[in-house]
Amino acid sequence: MKLQNTRPQSVAFALADSPVGLAAWIYALFQDVTDSDGAPETVIPLDHMLDDIMLYWLPNASASAARFYWENAQAAGGFSGEPIALPAGVSMFPGEALRLSRRWAEQRFADLRHYSQPKRGGHFAAMENPAALVADVRATFASI
Repeated sequence: MKLQNTRPQSVAFALADSPVGLAAWIYALFQDVTDSDGAPETVIPLDHMLDDIMLYWLPNASASAARFYWENAQAAGGFSGEPIALPAGVSMFPGEALRLSRRWAEQRFADLRHYSQPKRGGHFAAMENPAALVADVRATFASI
């Protein structure tokens, strides 16, 4: 993620030019941010990972995705401004790269309705642990 964060356009050119390069880049991300000890295929079926890769390849969206990381890094760690006043819920899965404490979430979201720390899952929680994610979404909306 160090290169997403410093020179997003450099990697974007390579990702837009090579489906194999894009697949390798995204697979490395799956290794880094899934709750899988570096073997994402143990928690996410390969077909689902290929679907995710195709969602970047077909519309040529890798450049904008890389730039997103850079823009967030430029904005005070990804967050700036006043606390968000809208009702919010946070699910902090153990495999997520960026760890957010409940205390931090309460400072960032003025109306935090739900906070949980499921026992397994990571950045791709919808593929890794969909039951826990759905339960958290339901709990958040039930409080509104």
